[in-house]
Amino acid sequence: MAQWVDSATEFARRRGIPAVLGEGVVGHTSPLTRFEEDAVGKDIAEFVVNRCLAAGFQGVVLTSNADPHHPTWHTDEDWMLRVNSRVTTG
Repeated sequence: MAQWVDSATEFARRRGIPAVLGEGVVGHTSPLTRFEEDAVGKDIAEFVVNRCLAAGFQGVVLTSNADPHHPTWHTDEDWMLRVNSRVTTG
């Protein structure tokens, strides 16, 4: 994931465009799989968000977890708010 962020950063820099991370950091998993809300899925997502922000990305969508109907909002709202605040407060 770190190499992907570094590659995307360089790609955007060479083209003079902003780097933006879209949805799907962990993968597009069904909300019923619960992978994105377990410790591993959250660690991966948070690592990538932090790496993107450190690299100067102009925007980051955490994952499909950002959707208000996603189970993570009900199982770990504090984590969702904490990680999302890194993106929204810059």
